[in-house]
Amino acid sequence: MTLLKLFNASNANSPKDDAGGFNSQLENKGRDQSPSPPKDDVDFDSTEAATPEGKSSVSFLRSKVSLACLGILVLALLVVGGVGIFQYNTAPASAVGHIQQQETLIVANNRGKAGKEPSLLCDSPIKCGHTVTGKDKLSFLEDVVCTEPPVNEDDCAITVSGEGAELDCNHFMISQETSGSWKYGICLSNGAKAKNCHVQRFGVGYEGAGIRVEDGGEVEDSEVMFNVEVQAGIFVIDSQGSTTTTKISDTFIHDNGNGSTGISFTGDNGSESSIQIEGVRTINNGGNGMFFGVYGDATLILRVKDSETSYNEFSGFYILELTGTGAGHVDFEVEGFFNSRYNGGNGMVFNNYNLLEGEMKVKGVVNLYKNKYYGFSMGGTVNVVVDKRGALNSCSNNQVDIYNEGIGTFSGDGYTCGAEGNSGTGGPSGANLPVCKACPSCPDE
Repeated sequence: MTLLKLFNASNANSPKDDAGGFNSQLENKGRDQSPSPPKDDVDFDSTEAATPEGKSSVSFLRSKVSLACLGILVLALLVVGGVGIFQYNTAPASAVGHIQQQETLIVANNRGKAGKEPSLLCDSPIKCGHTVTGKDKLSFLEDVVCTEPPVNEDDCAITVSGEGAELDCNHFMISQETSGSWKYGICLSNGAKAKNCHVQRFGVGYEGAGIRVEDGGEVEDSEVMFNVEVQAGIFVIDSQGSTTTTKISDTFIHDNGNGSTGISFTGDNGSESSIQIEGVRTINNGGNGMFFGVYGDATLILRVKDSETSYNEFSGFYILELTGTGAGHVDFEVEGFFNSRYNGGNGMVFNNYNLLEGEMKVKGVVNLYKNKYYGFSMGGTVNVVVDKRGALNSCSNNQVDIYNEGIGTFSGDGYTCGAEGNSGTGGPSGANLPVCKACPSCPDE
């Protein structure tokens, strides 16, 4: 696996290249089945067959008595069990909460050929360093806090690997007692999934992440925050030559520390990465809100829907062709809405000149408002297409609303920006620029 060391933008204060200190690194029971009891040889429809010649009918009567006793025993058990169930269901909520807090349970899903339901293994508290593989499923019933340092410096607090492997935090927290010990909170790989997790306080020396996803995975309905010394809240890595899918949905990534990006992606040479982002907010992070690094001739297929990246220290949304051979390719679509506002850099950036190619299709509404430098900054050969029912609105940014220094084109009619020469459009002589409708007059906020 190729090791991608550090990407540091050469001009952190430049309005058109403010990746500003971003570091990207590519790292290498089912139940036991007891045998059924042998069937009784007695045929109750034929007393003759049940009482062989020369034998007394006592054995037949004994069988009937035994069955009657068994029936009474089963009935008694059902009555006692019913009382127990009634008592459980009517237990006060405080008692149930107390039971839940006793320990965390591991749900192991080893579904066999017969499709048996997974066993529930109790009395197994989860400790940092735990690994889930295959089709297993791990569930939290309490917060998990790392109190001891990892055995190896790159260890993850919880590792989930393989398609079908799943972590359900049940909206409990995973964190470490003090920062500077565990680099990674949750590590997903090869199609694994994490959901309902709150991840905080991971990272060591500006390496690591709250959640790391390597070669595909899924993060759902989670929160990643207060990870102080990390590259990103969620760090996605695809290895050389891989073909992967990563999904991030209904997740809030916020207040990660100085220089920390909300979502960071790096695709290595020859990789083809499909990334789906829906219902995601990256707010108030110490780096970029969302960063996508395409290494060499890698391909990025990116879909964003109903999401926001705002109030971040650097740019809201940034796609960059990293060093390497060949041109990186981007296939980017927006549906629903996508907001990038009040960021300390640009609203949306495509960078590295002619080494980045592809298309951005706007099927929904993109709003780029009040960013420190440019609203939209284009480099490379990325063509922007706004559908009939789409819109790209870039207004009230401090320098230029739509800037093109590459050779990409703009097509469609749904552009809104400021007037030419007054926070409107700009670029080198001859640059292709859209025809904009005037921005609406809005009061300062």
